[in-house]
Amino acid sequence: MKVSKEMVELNRERVIDTAAKLFREQGIDGIGIADLMSAAGLTHGGFYRQFKSKDDLTVQAMQRAFSDMSADLSARLASTDTPLETLVRHYISDHHRDNPGHGCSLTALAADAARHDDPALRSFFGSIVSNYVALIISLLPGSDPAAKRSAAIAFLAEMVGSVILSRVVPDPTLSAEIIDTVSNDLIGRHSPSAPV
Repeated sequence: MKVSKEMVELNRERVIDTAAKLFREQGIDGIGIADLMSAAGLTHGGFYRQFKSKDDLTVQAMQRAFSDMSADLSARLASTDTPLETLVRHYISDHHRDNPGHGCSLTALAADAARHDDPALRSFFGSIVSNYVALIISLLPGSDPAAKRSAAIAFLAEMVGSVILSRVVPDPTLSAEIIDTVSNDLIGRHSPSAPV
């Protein structure tokens, strides 16, 4: 039975969405093609008609994950009077910690991407970092571009690191303490009324 072009495209989109979630939950090497296709409700045989390789799918899945996360974050920031605090409270949160499949690819997969030799994947993760740095620069108070860039890089590293650490510690009290301490510290140090 021949599958229509529309169905082929819908299936392809479903595979990308499934991969975006499962890669963030299980790691790039944590799930194979057969299991990924099964999770998408499709057979393994269709994979290579839709994607050049697993690396090709990985880049497309990370693009989808970043696009979805960016759209959500943009909506949140546009609807608040305190965008820097909103960014921190959304990113460094119990919800983000507990839902890696729907969270930021940096917290879930940066270490995986660093181990992979696919230049397209590494380049895409570099663009995620650059985009976050630019966003944070736009939200930070102050007028010195060099100081804002340095602060934004440290800010991003603290956000990503705190979520990773909150996920890895088995003690729920310590995990919550990491989230609260880092988010409160970042907001306290970088709010418009913080001492310069």
